[in-house]
Amino acid sequence: MKYDYLVVGAGPFGAVFAHEAHKRGKSVLVIDRRNHIAGNLYCES
Repeated sequence: MKYDYLVVGAGPFGAVFAHEAHKRGKSVLVIDRRNHIAGNLYCES
């Protein structure tokens, strides 16, 4: 498959960039070694 963008790292910038690019009709592949987005940001409730 061919992508418009490859984002390495799903931290805050990578996740937002991928989301905004997708909203504009671009295809994006995000790769990260972790199984969640936002890097070291966590939410607890």
